[in-house]
Formats: sequence, structure tokens, C-alpha cells
Amino acid sequence: MKKPYFSLLAGMLLLGCGAASAANSPLQQQLAEMDKGASSALDSFVYTIDGLDVTAWMDGNPVIIKVPIFNEHHEWQGDSRYYFKQGKLFAVAMPYGSYQFDNKGAMILWLNEEGKSEELPGSAAWNQRQEWLKNRAGKLALAFLPSRYELELKRPNTEVHVQGEEKIAYLCRGRLYALTGAEKIISDTLAPKVQGDSQSGKVQILVNKQWQPIQFSCHVDGANRVNHLTYRLLPAESGK
Repeated sequence: MKKPYFSLLAGMLLLGCGAASAANSPLQQQLAEMDKGASSALDSFVYTIDGLDVTAWMDGNPVIIKVPIFNEHHEWQGDSRYYFKQGKLFAVAMPYGSYQFDNKGAMILWLNEEGKSEELPGSAAWNQRQEWLKNRAGKLALAFLPSRYELELKRPNTEVHVQGEEKIAYLCRGRLYALTGAEKIISDTLAPKVQGDSQSGKVQILVNKQWQPIQFSCHVDGANRVNHLTYRLLPAESGK
């Protein structure tokens, strides 16, 4: 596990210290500093969310969440990056615009791809964009919080006692439930294989009363956290 982010950056960005200096710096400079600090100081997590492999740099809560952007031909067009300070949305940077929020959740800056002001505060477009970004950021951040299974394993009086391969399978299943929203998860034949700290294989998930086969890959780090879980939908099987 990497060293705490706060200690390596002296808390200047995430704790709001050096506010005067930050206020005199362009938004892009602040985000570049956060990118640099996160890549060197934070643990990264990769989860499949809404069909996309999303990366988060975490310090308890997400600090930066990166979401790839694809066109209709599934060609990569860049990334959206959501920035958080003390668990609150601070900014969003996209290939076609950047947005900054205050600590109460209000959008205070909207810049286009050229770094120029795009809309006036209070306009219909401003309010619509503000709500969409806040809702999207909230959904993304929630996906990276510990699963119910992870929390149960850490509970002092838990009745769940698993070790070795059973623990890996338990934590991976819990994260899979959280990410897919499945009502039930089953494997048709042999259980997905566990190798070391990883598990991968094929399972069936029940979502909205429909069974869907998926292929997944999961890894658990030394702190009993699922730091990687990606999955892909497979063609539906008849008779299920």
C-alpha cells in the first residue's frame, strides 16, 4: 500500500491549505498537481461501471476518478476526470470542457476546450450541466466505496470467517454484486478459479428477472480490498 496522500503533498490541495496560492493558480494547474500527487501517492482501483473500465485513485474516498470516452465505433476519444477534495466534488475535466465546484456543490466555473468561459452562471445550460455532473460524480464515487461484504469481513463481531481462497472468492463475489446490481449470482459448473489473490471465470447474474452470463476478473490487495474487478457481458444462453 502506498504512503498516505496527505503526508506526501503536505495536505495543501485536499485539505484546502494554501488557499491563497490555489486561488491565484489556473484550474488546470491545480488539477495537474492533483494528478501528479495521485499517481505517486495513492492506490489505484479499476472497476467496470456501466460497461466502462473506470480507474479511481483512492485515499479512503476517491480523489480522482478517470472514465474513458468512446465514440459509436468504440474508438477512444479521451477521458473524463472527476476530482474530489475531502470527499466532495471539486472539478471535472473533459476533452471538451472543464468545470469547478465549491464546497457546497455549486458549479462556479465552466471553461470550454480553449479555456474560455462557456456559459453564464444561472443559465439553463449551466444548471443542467451542473446537475448532470454532480449526479454522475456521485454514482461513480459510490461504486468505489467498500462493498457490504468487505465491511462485514472487517466488523469486530462478524460471523463470517473465511481464509485463503474462500476469502478471495467471498470478497470478489461481494464486489461483483455491488457493481452489477445482481439479485443472485451462480456458476453453472465449477466455481470460478482462484489463483493466489485473484479470481476469474464465468458466472450467471440475475438482474431484473433476467439471467445474463458474464466473464469477470478480480484481484484482492493485501488490505483485503478488491482493487480490480472488470467484467464483460457474454451472449445470453437459452434455457436459463
